[in-house]
Amino acid sequence: MTSIRFDVAIAEACSRAQVPYEDFVSTVMAGGYPCLPGVVPGSPRRFDDTDLVALYIYGRLLAFGFGALRSGEYACRAHAGLRTEPQAKSISIALTPDGGKRVVIERDLQRPAAAMLPERIHFDIAAIRQLLLQPAERTPAEPA
Repeated sequence: MTSIRFDVAIAEACSRAQVPYEDFVSTVMAGGYPCLPGVVPGSPRRFDDTDLVALYIYGRLLAFGFGALRSGEYACRAHAGLRTEPQAKSISIALTPDGGKRVVIERDLQRPAAAMLPERIHFDIAAIRQLLLQPAERTPAEPA
């Protein structure tokens, strides 16, 4: 069995997105999270806001009971959608009438496309970004 090598960038991203580090790294090692930044040898591993939102979605899907590989698949589909539609307001994973599942990117919350599909998991991208990108709580420095 291959040991999990500690990666500070992944650990920080997991902490911010509320995802268990060991579980995520196991998913990556199994090939279940192809949208991980910095996978090209020599490239830096930096998580931008889209990477963090996808990681957050991965963690919530795990919490909903999806398996790790399926969570990685849908999180990376959401990641690709956010790269294509950076102004997306929401993302839904919806059950289609024929029993399949699809990722729906919505730019207008007034008339969401996934509303036509009643069985869905809906993610409010603006709210997730606000949660993930807010500055960390800082305590004032102690006087010397």
